[in-house]
Amino acid sequence: MARIPLVAPDDPDVDPAATALLQAASKARPGAGVLNVYKALANHPAALQKFLEFANVVYFENSMPDAKTRELPYLTSAVANNCFY
Repeated sequence: MARIPLVAPDDPDVDPAATALLQAASKARPGAGVLNVYKALANHPAALQKFLEFANVVYFENSMPDAKTRELPYLTSAVANNCFY
């Protein structure tokens, strides 16, 4: 269970800015849906916007050459900490 409320992208009572950001995040990862970290940050749309800008630079703007290389830090930390990924 989430400790921070998760914003539902289709909730009509949600701040329109948060809804727009969640929809943009969903389009950036077709078929993957909206990550829960984005839904949690959507409680504060300005924070979500800055996080999405940061994530775009780190993950997609030529910081790592391909998807396999982007996954390598996750897999490495999961193995080092004996965690399921």
